[in-house]
Amino acid sequence: METPALLLDFAMILIAAVIGGTAFRYLRMPRVVGMLVAGIAIGPFTPGFVVKSEEIADLALLGAVFLMFSSGLSFDIRTFRTLGSKPFLLAGLGVGLSFILGFSLGTLIGWEPLHSLFLGLILTSTSTALGLKLMVDMGLTEESGYELVMAAILIDDVVALSLMTVVLGIAGPDTVSTPYLILGLVGILGLAALLVLVGTRTMPRILRFTDRLSPSSTVMVAVSFALLISFGFGVLELSPFVGAFFAGSIIASTQQSSRVTSNMAPVTAIFMAVFFTSIGMLINPAELLKVALLGIALIAVAIISKIIPGLLVLSKEKGTSAFGRMKLATILVPRAEISLIIAQYGVTVGAPSGLLALAMFVVIATALFPGAMAWISRWPRSEKPKDQESLP
Repeated sequence: METPALLLDFAMILIAAVIGGTAFRYLRMPRVVGMLVAGIAIGPFTPGFVVKSEEIADLALLGAVFLMFSSGLSFDIRTFRTLGSKPFLLAGLGVGLSFILGFSLGTLIGWEPLHSLFLGLILTSTSTALGLKLMVDMGLTEESGYELVMAAILIDDVVALSLMTVVLGIAGPDTVSTPYLILGLVGILGLAALLVLVGTRTMPRILRFTDRLSPSSTVMVAVSFALLISFGFGVLELSPFVGAFFAGSIIASTQQSSRVTSNMAPVTAIFMAVFFTSIGMLINPAELLKVALLGIALIAVAIISKIIPGLLVLSKEKGTSAFGRMKLATILVPRAEISLIIAQYGVTVGAPSGLLALAMFVVIATALFPGAMAWISRWPRSEKPKDQESLP
């Protein structure tokens, strides 16, 4: 009987994730960054063991959905009402500045306008899964402004996807007029909002009924709800990760949230490792070296375009220190894995072949940035010798 390769690959991914995550934890950097590096080590572009199972991509998607669902469980959806317009302002400024600066850089180096549009697009979206996980790893959940940044990351994803939809619709082989694109986009976002609204009204009642009928089934019903909402967002061509987060935040407003949270923790830990390690497996170190010079300039743009809006909006938050604002602003820097998809599409419509390598460069470097900043901030300060401390 032939042993399925998936079992071996799944085991090797978990082992690599544990080794990478633990090593980076001892370096006082986020564990998820270590998992990304571990993915590079077992990917197809480096020597040694290579994970080959096609099913890993499906498991990685499931891992990201579970991660976002668990993150949503710590964020009551009613919090959006108290935050007002600030998350929308932060997300809009970050996406807009990223796109404009990326497009300007492409124009400056002599790229055609269409190709420069794609350079701007790969910078727009903050990585929702990585950003929320980094806030937990870096101990920022108690920081004033944490909820604002968390909400902004989610809205950022929707704003970036909306911009991508319009640009790709114009740039694609079957060009659609801008008014029709915008009308279709409004309809899609309206359906997504309706999906969340219906879930908010019905899910608490369903969980209460399930809890009375069969308490042990409550978690399964909650997870099923998260998967259905994620599927609905995916059908609407929106991020299923954002759908999973909204599902979690809806569950967070119910009496059963603490039980769902505790039961989801071990499941999320396993599939989260698969997700972040599989992202690392997409990165080809050799290709990164070819675009290093332009990549460094692009990284500078990626950092500036998110840090500046973050500091500006967070400066209005009461109780935040300058250092706290900087740490929270760095969470907005990591770019999403969707940048790789956008870059791949750009290459197919005539953008330079190096665009995909540039997207990889940006994704991995910006993922390292918050951890590197946290590590630098923990360097021991110079202290006075003990004999000098006793002097008046």
